[in-house]
Amino acid sequence: MDIIKSIDKIQNINKSVVTIGNFDGLHKGHQVLVKKAVEYGFKNNIKSVVFTFDNHPANYFIKNSIKNIISSKEKEQRIKDMGIDLIISIPFDEYMTKISPREFVKDILIDRLGVKKIIVGYDFTFAKNKEGNVNLLKELCSEYNFELEIVNPIKIDDIRVSSTYIRNLIKDGQVSKVKKYLGHNYEIKGEVIHAKKLGRTIGFPTANIQGDKNMIIPKNGIYATKVYIDGNTYYGATNIGFNPTVNGDKLSIETNILDFNEDIYGKIIKVEFLERIRDERKFSSLEELKQQLKKDTNYVRENYVCNISECMVK
Repeated sequence: MDIIKSIDKIQNINKSVVTIGNFDGLHKGHQVLVKKAVEYGFKNNIKSVVFTFDNHPANYFIKNSIKNIISSKEKEQRIKDMGIDLIISIPFDEYMTKISPREFVKDILIDRLGVKKIIVGYDFTFAKNKEGNVNLLKELCSEYNFELEIVNPIKIDDIRVSSTYIRNLIKDGQVSKVKKYLGHNYEIKGEVIHAKKLGRTIGFPTANIQGDKNMIIPKNGIYATKVYIDGNTYYGATNIGFNPTVNGDKLSIETNILDFNEDIYGKIIKVEFLERIRDERKFSSLEELKQQLKKDTNYVRENYVCNISECMVK
């Protein structure tokens, strides 16, 4: 699979099936589009293409207005894993705001990609001022001799799968519901950084990560999480918040990793959110905080690591 980062670098593509969109999160609705492109390309022996952007279009107009559900790199990897032949992941920039819908179809899809079939969602819009839509694509089908497939909204439990809905679940701390719509649990990657190390003084050392500022952060609170370090998987209790008991003034993402005591400063780790356990709150003393942290880690151990009888033995 190839990844092209510039329209000017697209060449030697005679026939293709293309699905287009921002694919924000690459949720289960987006996955349907990609799978259809892969299947059609394989069946007709033509190249399957995903045309997307490496930044959210809304952020071009209002900086940092939309936080990512997955990074651009992660999106590309997941699309690759689905079997697509080519990803075109370009910046959404001034050029994309000025190109007309007809120019987009003729200059990019027809002349550069040799498109034979376009697969898009029912609410797809594109080009200058979002003037392009599925109705225009229907009109251009006969003129440019391509097939068009419009995919209806994907619903799960009568809820339309959308990036906005998933983003709101994360914002509200409802991480246990995310997998149903996204296809996997919400994750954050980051470098383990030095912090105050107060957790170590009360027997609960934590791995503090410097998260990607472009990623959405779940609601403040304590979460049951999986932690991935150097190819190994652990469980943990992750705190997102300001550590009010010790008068913290900076948002932190810190994880007490169960059954783990290694120096991982400087390493990139991944934290996968399974369930929100409770709100963050201020305790009257460090001893009270310590007792609560014991309850939090025991909850994770009993519900995700082992059953109750095994935990009692341990």
